[in-house]
Amino acid sequence: MSSRWTLRVRITTITTFIVLVVLLLGAAGFVLLLRSQVTRAQSTTARQQSTQIARETQAAGALPPFEADEVIIQLQRDGQVMTVADDDFAEVPPLPVSAQPRIVKLLGERWAVRSSPVTLGGTKQYVVVARSLEGVDDATRSAGLLLGAGVPAVSLFVAALTWSVVGRSLRPVERIRSDVEKIGDDPSGRVLPPPGRDEVARLAETMNRMLERLEKARVVQQRFVSDASHELRSPVAAIRQHAQVALMHPDATTLSGLAEVVDTEAARLEELVSGLLLLARVDERRSVNRQEIDLDDLVLSEGTRLRALGVKVDATGVGPARVVADIALMTRAVRNAADNARRHARSAVAFSLHDDGTQAVLRVDDDGPGVPVEDRERVFRRFVRLDDARTRDKGGAGLGLAIIAEAARDAGGSARLDDSPLGGARLEMRLPT
Repeated sequence: MSSRWTLRVRITTITTFIVLVVLLLGAAGFVLLLRSQVTRAQSTTARQQSTQIARETQAAGALPPFEADEVIIQLQRDGQVMTVADDDFAEVPPLPVSAQPRIVKLLGERWAVRSSPVTLGGTKQYVVVARSLEGVDDATRSAGLLLGAGVPAVSLFVAALTWSVVGRSLRPVERIRSDVEKIGDDPSGRVLPPPGRDEVARLAETMNRMLERLEKARVVQQRFVSDASHELRSPVAAIRQHAQVALMHPDATTLSGLAEVVDTEAARLEELVSGLLLLARVDERRSVNRQEIDLDDLVLSEGTRLRALGVKVDATGVGPARVVADIALMTRAVRNAADNARRHARSAVAFSLHDDGTQAVLRVDDDGPGVPVEDRERVFRRFVRLDDARTRDKGGAGLGLAIIAEAARDAGGSARLDDSPLGGARLEMRLPT
């Protein structure tokens, strides 16, 4: 059936077709069964009648008279008609003699024929009785005509009833569709759920939950675009500012000074764009590079890098641990954790890693000022930076901790901030092994 037809039309058509086929088969079966049963009844009556007349003929020595328009009674010997009970059927040829029921065509009608033996004058003869089946044919014909008119009528009634019931059932769905269409591009609207707890009401609730998620995603996206635009504008503006000063006042700056500013701001811009692309890939669930990672190798590598930068690093607590994660995302997360600790540490950073049997627990401690309790969840959001991290030389774009949280979530784990035994902040990541 064409998909261009509405659901209401398809359901009504299919239901009506099925009902029509069932009724036609049932009507045909009923007519055939009626014909068979009534014919068998007439044949049984003919057998009983032949047996009764045979006894009477045996007792009287002759075939008793019997007048009826629908019964032929013959006395036969050697296939010849000796006499008939009703002279009106004297011209009827000999009827078949058989122990089994027979149906013959005589005088333009069907007849049920049965016979019974009788001995007269020492000779075996047969009383043959034929009963007309015209009444059977009339009854089955009437039943067929009645059912032939009734089946289409019942099918039309079923079609109308199905059309009405399906229409009433789909009316709330159409109302939901209309409400969603009116909402359009603004997901702040909601669908009015119908009363009850049926499938349609649950559909409306599901639509409202989806609209709520879309609204939240839209707000997050708008805030993300706004923050990203602001962060991207800052390094570009700094480069243009120094370039314009160099053009307008060549004596006020040197080539090396301008190159240093451009290199610093370009590096900052590159890091920001890289972070944005990484988060965009995570948002699209495109982490297809999941593999087993020796997390301790990544941590020790970052410890070596920080030592090269002049930071005092304690990595004695790092033990072996393997996790399944996106290697690029996890590598960036571990580096962000190390850079975050280096940025805020006064003098020392400590790494610890151990496998507790089900989870790999990574802790990065510093002896810096720490993070207030009320800000420990907020700083994992994108573009969120604390006041002391907003200077260009110390603070990033507010994506470092967000990437750490996304990396942990992508690997099936979690990340949180706590107090460090060194007096500063502790970043803890728990990842399933």
